[in-house]
Amino acid sequence: MITAFYARVSGDRQKEEKTISSQLQELRDFAAKEDLKIDEKHIYLDEAVSGYYLDRPGLDTLRDAARDGLIDMILVHDPDRFSRKYAYQVLLLEEFKRWNVDVRFLKHPQADSPEKQLLIQIQGVIAEYERARIMERTRRGRLYWIRQGRPLSARVPYGYRHILKDKNNPPSIEVDEENVEVVRKIFELYAHEGLSASAIAVYLKNANVPSAKDRLPHWDSSSIRFILMNEAYTGTWYLNQYKREPRPGQMRPRTVKRPREEWVPVPVPPLLSTELFTKAQEIRESGVHQGIRPLRYPETHLLRRLVVCGHCNKKMSPHYTPKNGYRYYWCRTIDSVRMKGNKERCPNPTISTPELDKLVWSDVVSLLTDPELILSAWKEQNQIGHKESLAEDEKRTVRKQIADGKEQRKRLLDAYEAGVIELHEFVSRRNSCDKKIERAKMKLNDLYVVNGEEMSGGNLKNNIEEACKSLSNGLESMDMGRKMKLCRDLIEKVVVKKHDVKIHYKFSVSSNFNNKRECHCFKVLTISKHLSI
Repeated sequence: MITAFYARVSGDRQKEEKTISSQLQELRDFAAKEDLKIDEKHIYLDEAVSGYYLDRPGLDTLRDAARDGLIDMILVHDPDRFSRKYAYQVLLLEEFKRWNVDVRFLKHPQADSPEKQLLIQIQGVIAEYERARIMERTRRGRLYWIRQGRPLSARVPYGYRHILKDKNNPPSIEVDEENVEVVRKIFELYAHEGLSASAIAVYLKNANVPSAKDRLPHWDSSSIRFILMNEAYTGTWYLNQYKREPRPGQMRPRTVKRPREEWVPVPVPPLLSTELFTKAQEIRESGVHQGIRPLRYPETHLLRRLVVCGHCNKKMSPHYTPKNGYRYYWCRTIDSVRMKGNKERCPNPTISTPELDKLVWSDVVSLLTDPELILSAWKEQNQIGHKESLAEDEKRTVRKQIADGKEQRKRLLDAYEAGVIELHEFVSRRNSCDKKIERAKMKLNDLYVVNGEEMSGGNLKNNIEEACKSLSNGLESMDMGRKMKLCRDLIEKVVVKKHDVKIHYKFSVSSNFNNKRECHCFKVLTISKHLSI
């Protein structure tokens, strides 16, 4: 009879303390006492693996050996080494029984009677309850210390290091001086030099910069993107961001993001300026960056990375056929092979590039050469409308001061004629009142002068009109590269849905809807049917 051993520990701490060795030693002692045949190749271990799931390497290999008839008996320390979930314990025991493999637990009697089987079942239920209680207490304790600003986890963002607590100091997070410059370099390459996450990974690999995971010069784009999205580098590390939810019909739960109001902020030393991090997020959301290799045809599509499908809200890919010079934008979800036949194909048609580029570019030119739009934008930037209202309020106040001064002077004269005040007092108080009135008149005159200069802007409108005329000629003579850069600076995205094009600008544009002038950040245009193919 060939006997197999199975042992498991669920945590790294138990692994370091070699508790799995103590399990194996007890199993060996029991096998020697019972005179059981031991084969070293049939010792199956799962170290630092949770017993909540069945997909464990050691357990899978043990089940395969039992199915193939390579073993006759399995020795296990106690049932919760198989699983802390009672249903999984029953599943495994029934499976081994079906393959004629005997299972014996050291800490429990052999289940050769209904009473003993009931005892094992009760202990399995207790083990499952104990696991749930341990998990909840651990979660609550970890959350408490996080809210105190003292995270217990040693898994901190790249560029920081976790300092364990000692007798005098609580645990803390400090800057890792070896890696802080790497973090700053990643953001500078992405935000200032326009490299993509994949290109930055290649750059760091060529520079022999060790990664955080294995301390080897091996980086991938997902690690770079994780660093670029981490808000901790601005001074606040958010924990409690994710939670696990059960999935119907699946053994493993899924990980979902909590609402932002449930996140717990932990202050950490900032590594970057807020401006640099914000710029990196804007570039990441826009998708405008330089890849590992330069594009073969970089100037064939004016709106590269700006066109978005109006049906599925995904970026439309630009395509160019050098053989016949055909250019177009298309949504990737229209491809049935990519969708694997289990999702509905995107109904948005393929869009001809020359016609769409011409339509959007003509609208950009019309906006940049519109004097009224530029003048209104200048007034909005300089808060001219707000200043006008403030100036009127101040004028009203000064006029009231002048009227009050004249009324006070009249009352002084009445008091002197009635003999209430003497001549010297009347002269002194009237002179003081006249000075106040004169100062108020001078202030009112200054307000009219200043307000007139601000409103006129030194013939600003005429200057803007002349600049728009010269700008119109310059825009038409621009090369494709400069046109693309100008569109990326002005346009957030271009949403295409069948024959409707919605241009989302990064600034407010004036549109006339229903004969009413309103301010929007987008314009809706209509394209003819021959644009779609």
